[in-house]
Amino acid sequence: MPEGDTLRRAAEVLTPVLEGQVVTDLWFKKLRGYRPRVGDTIHSVEAVGKYLLIEFDRKLVLHTHLGMSGSWRTSGLDRPVLRDPKLRIVIETPLGRALCFAAPDISTHIAGSGTAPADRLGPDLSNDDVDLDVVIANSRARATETTTLAELLLDQLVAAGVGNVFKSEALFVAGLHPFVLVSAMTDDQLRKLWSIAHRQLVANRATPYRSTTGRGNEGRTHVYGRHRFACRRCDNSIDFSAAGERTARSTYWCPSCQPAQG
Repeated sequence: MPEGDTLRRAAEVLTPVLEGQVVTDLWFKKLRGYRPRVGDTIHSVEAVGKYLLIEFDRKLVLHTHLGMSGSWRTSGLDRPVLRDPKLRIVIETPLGRALCFAAPDISTHIAGSGTAPADRLGPDLSNDDVDLDVVIANSRARATETTTLAELLLDQLVAAGVGNVFKSEALFVAGLHPFVLVSAMTDDQLRKLWSIAHRQLVANRATPYRSTTGRGNEGRTHVYGRHRFACRRCDNSIDFSAAGERTARSTYWCPSCQPAQG
């Protein structure tokens, strides 16, 4: 499931093939906006939150959001392009190809116009330095009387990068129940929660697998994907709320380590 850490790794993989190179071939499926051209120079490849941004000539920026199952890959020019039904983008340069699969949101925008989805995002938690004062202010401004912590963490206009995995994992480490109201939290509690999410995203930027339980625990999580398994901390059974029950996305938590208030 692509989150901020996944996009950072994708940008690192694509940069050697694309950045500073002239486009020799292009193919898009379901692109909204102006098309880049063969002969354009690619000026930058950047990850911002859950978006991957590729800037071409004329300040034209390609935005891709990978949704639940999208991905970016590279391949050599000596390999044929497989016409996979999930293939959405092919960008070819003298150094290789960049291939995007299954991305549900592909569009182009003019850099600095303010019309791109990424222009409206909150601070990117995958960055080394994040202004948590801005994140807390955004939390207060965006949350309504019924907004829960689980919903807040996924609001990319508050802070960018957290997806469903890090949502559940940050809440567990913070010891907070996912369905506590934001209005019941102090600023210090929110700062702690967002700080944990920031540390988890940064720690996973350069790893080939995602782990929130420490180095050497490949693919391990505290609660995410572990419904009915024993909590790694207290041995109680992990609880689960399916997508659409209490929030739009599924949520995992330990009822002992993350007790509900009241």
